[in-house]
Amino acid sequence: MATMGNTIFGHFSGKVGAVVGASWRGIPVLRSAPKESTKPPSAAQLLQRAKFSALMAFLHPIKPFLAVRFGKMEGSKAPFDLALSYHLKEAIKVEGETLQLIYPKVCISKGHLRGVEGINAVVMSGNLLTIQWHDNSDQSFASPGDLLTVALYVPNVDSFFFFENIALRKDANTELTLPEDAVGAEVHGWATFVTISGSRAATSCYFSF
Repeated sequence: MATMGNTIFGHFSGKVGAVVGASWRGIPVLRSAPKESTKPPSAAQLLQRAKFSALMAFLHPIKPFLAVRFGKMEGSKAPFDLALSYHLKEAIKVEGETLQLIYPKVCISKGHLRGVEGINAVVMSGNLLTIQWHDNSDQSFASPGDLLTVALYVPNVDSFFFFENIALRKDANTELTLPEDAVGAEVHGWATFVTISGSRAATSCYFSF
């Protein structure tokens, strides 16, 4: 792949012979046109494609959140690319003849801020969810004012529900009203802290009910 700046012809796009012009992260590039393969994909390739498709469908609804909360750029890999790569390696498996997500391994954020510790989530009357955690404000990479974000995923409706900045680290507990689709359903949740400035995040913590 080669990059190409402004020329008298402007930015080149499309295919000419064996060369393709495109844009990569806003940079005009030239690369070889892909060659069509006549060889059928192997079982391993088909499985990897299936995993990729399943995870793209699962993660795409929260792509904007992952884009700012799943670490920093690593070379040419953006945070969402890193999230997809992580989940391909750690958070999906073959169960019988189907693919299954490993929910405890799913992460909605990654970072060096101290995470949520000792989490406990209990559904109360009135469809209220009470969440408690340890106040670890006195530990390194933590501040009493770090903001808590909670994400809930309901498999029955294949939907995420986000509750951002709903409490402070020092509060050690919070309460939220469950969405209608989560009432009486299987729910997987993740909690994370973010600094007040929003510049740093913690690696998310899993819970379920």
